[in-house]
Amino acid sequence: MTETDDHLQRLGLERNPFPPATTGTGFLMDLSLPNRWETDLRGRIRELADSEGDRGLVIEGGYGTGKTFILNWIQAKVLPEYRVKPYFFENPGVAFYDLANRLMRQVGRYEVAKALWELLYPSNAEAQQRLISLEFRQWLATLGNRKSRDRAVRTLTESLRAQDLATDEEILHKLARLIVETGERPYFEYRDFVPRSSRSLVAEQEEPSYFQALVKILGRIANADGIAFLLDEFEDITLPRRLSKSQASAYTGTLRRLLNMAQREDLWIILSTTPEGLARTKELDPSLVDRFGHPYSIPALTRDEAYGIVIQRLEPARTGGEEGLHPFAEDALDGLQETSFSSPRRLIKIMWHTVGLAVQRQESAPLTAQLVKEAEKQLYAETPKQ
Repeated sequence: MTETDDHLQRLGLERNPFPPATTGTGFLMDLSLPNRWETDLRGRIRELADSEGDRGLVIEGGYGTGKTFILNWIQAKVLPEYRVKPYFFENPGVAFYDLANRLMRQVGRYEVAKALWELLYPSNAEAQQRLISLEFRQWLATLGNRKSRDRAVRTLTESLRAQDLATDEEILHKLARLIVETGERPYFEYRDFVPRSSRSLVAEQEEPSYFQALVKILGRIANADGIAFLLDEFEDITLPRRLSKSQASAYTGTLRRLLNMAQREDLWIILSTTPEGLARTKELDPSLVDRFGHPYSIPALTRDEAYGIVIQRLEPARTGGEEGLHPFAEDALDGLQETSFSSPRRLIKIMWHTVGLAVQRQESAPLTAQLVKEAEKQLYAETPKQ
């Protein structure tokens, strides 16, 4: 046991419960949102589920306000209630094939091909003629020459058509190739999704239809009632230093295509951005932003909500049966500036630093409001009073 661990235990903690960085999924299942955030967001998502039009929602907030946490919470705790399979993307890129690339590489080529083959193969004539059923890897091993691969592509194309997964001939052919060529190339590469690449799996000029087929396939494979794309840090795409005129067009075109697709397939689009990013998108295409409806603007934390967040993080890290703010004094947050307790990221970082100071100085519980205030001053400058 290290000296740090020893002093944490003397404070009644098995670890520092406050991570210095507050994004990520690892801590989600132990935590929840403030009640008024959860109530509002569940209402918004219920409206999406009941909608027959665009299924789009924008989470709007400044840096450190909890956008990523909210998206992770929606992914982990809410979408499963609607049997919607979520896919999480961080700054996916501006072009349509960028998103296809991120999506399919997240799922994995072998996994997609295997699941799609298992969906299609039992119903085709070749499978019905066999006395012994094949595993996917065994089936790939039978495709040892060009003739057998061409025959498999034709057979799978007919099975895809019969399952109504696509209608366009080129898309059907590309999807069949995706399965057949997995033995040679079990992983997706970026050029697989650039339409003009010689090895592309995307039909040229048919990117939206191809992507629609992928969404339908993912839903069928997951046995889900819908698919959701959660797009985080979308504001990075709209920064002027990154977005040329052609990229701006590709960016708004991607969003528009996704929303159009959401009307035909059970696809949900939930993205997070800053107020500046949303304003920039509205400059590029006002009608597009209108299709997402009124954004959910993350409210600032109240002092009571700040206390609730701190207590939530303390509870699973405490070694004894203590309650409340232990090992902190009950008034530990009272001296914080409003800009600190109202921002989840700042609040958590201050509490992490406070625990670090307490361990370094071998402070005893209860840790005081003065120590918390000192941690705040070391991390953030004082906000001038109006």
